[in-house]
Amino acid sequence: MMKCEELLMGWAVEDITPQGSAVLFGQYYGRPAQYVESPLTATACAMESAGGKEQAILISIDLIWCPAPLLAQLKKILHTTLPEFDSQFLVVNATHTHSAPAPDIDTPYGQLLLEKLNAVAVAAWQRRRPAAVGNALGYAVAGHNRRVRYADGSAEMYGATDRPDFTGIEGPSDSALDLLFCWNDASQLTGIFINVPCPSQVTEAKYYISADFWSVVRKLLRQQFGEGVQLLAQCGAAGDISPRNLLRAYTPDEPNMWDLPGMTAIGERIAHAVIMAYPAAESKRQRLPLFKHTATSIQLPFRTVTDQEYASAKAIVSEIRSREPEDPASPDTAFNRFLADIKTKEAISEYGPWDNKNSDYGILRKQEIILEQYIRHREQPFYPTPLHVIRIGDAVIATNPFELFVDYGVRIRCRSKAAHTFVVQLCNDYGDYLPTQLAIEGGGYSAIATPIGPNGGSVLVEETIRLINSMY
Repeated sequence: MMKCEELLMGWAVEDITPQGSAVLFGQYYGRPAQYVESPLTATACAMESAGGKEQAILISIDLIWCPAPLLAQLKKILHTTLPEFDSQFLVVNATHTHSAPAPDIDTPYGQLLLEKLNAVAVAAWQRRRPAAVGNALGYAVAGHNRRVRYADGSAEMYGATDRPDFTGIEGPSDSALDLLFCWNDASQLTGIFINVPCPSQVTEAKYYISADFWSVVRKLLRQQFGEGVQLLAQCGAAGDISPRNLLRAYTPDEPNMWDLPGMTAIGERIAHAVIMAYPAAESKRQRLPLFKHTATSIQLPFRTVTDQEYASAKAIVSEIRSREPEDPASPDTAFNRFLADIKTKEAISEYGPWDNKNSDYGILRKQEIILEQYIRHREQPFYPTPLHVIRIGDAVIATNPFELFVDYGVRIRCRSKAAHTFVVQLCNDYGDYLPTQLAIEGGGYSAIATPIGPNGGSVLVEETIRLINSMY
């Protein structure tokens, strides 16, 4: 039996809202931010066993992802600013808001971000104190599967459901919230881990900076529990999920899930579920929870592009390129036609998506990736994938760098020996979508030209389960 030592925890938060002008990232086109709807934050929780054997610093950021170069540079900085912390145990996850700048370290915003992430990590580490934890399960409808299936077996992301050949939604969704409440040695609530299997992208096509529904969750929970309570926001397995219910799209009783009403509604649902779950977590409060952290990297096979797929992609690219005008500024280029179509749709439609992934430009983007992968995946057949598994009492946190389709998270959670398994996507790198075999067969934007396919997904599942269950 593993010996349980006192767990030390510390919390900190930093504002990572860009200073001055910003271009929002997350679509095929840049969107100049017109104002700040809600601030972007980085929230850190530092943990250490009293004997110093186990460590972790978890940071949640209101950004689209955490790229590997950003993480590598942050680890290098922490080696100097926190020499007592082993940076291999650093975990940075993103909430996947599309209403923030790109986290590119080669930009002024990237440098500001590094400064803020270092500050929040150091502050959380320095505030470590004896802690207790309690886990709970809540329910709140936040996400829905966004892949629509048709009679011919094809699928489209945000596909039309009013077509005669519509047969249903491709995969499942998940309305459960995994929650971990944390208290200090004076029995004061200090922070909450909140795992929501839905990306925070209600406002993904708007022209303002926003933390999306997490800003509403923070506001309401601080009103309930106190301003000093911090929230570690996590996005669960949700690669095929969005906030939109395509089976009841745009009905009078449904708030606009492309704008602030939808963002507010989801935030209120999550906050209410957390408040309702608090008594259950408090009744299971553990003063000496088992704390164990495993950090590793596994080799996932890249998705193979066949000769036939390569030839098809090459023909498609050649045909579209053959129609491109010589002048790149011409309004008739694929990209400029793509932008013009967006502006037209924004002017006449209240609901998105406004960008057409099946336009010439949308098709070109994916097909050119296939051509590049045909060569690169033969030269480098494996993707070194960072994984973390952290046991905190009865709960386990298992991370991955993908937009992980729900089915993979289900497979991990159902075979895990933990009472609560927090599957956290978009951690410590960006591995793109990881679709299922059914999605590959259906095609569509989120299943085309992904670096990793179902074979790699199965390896990810098996390795994650092995690491989790080895802790029991």
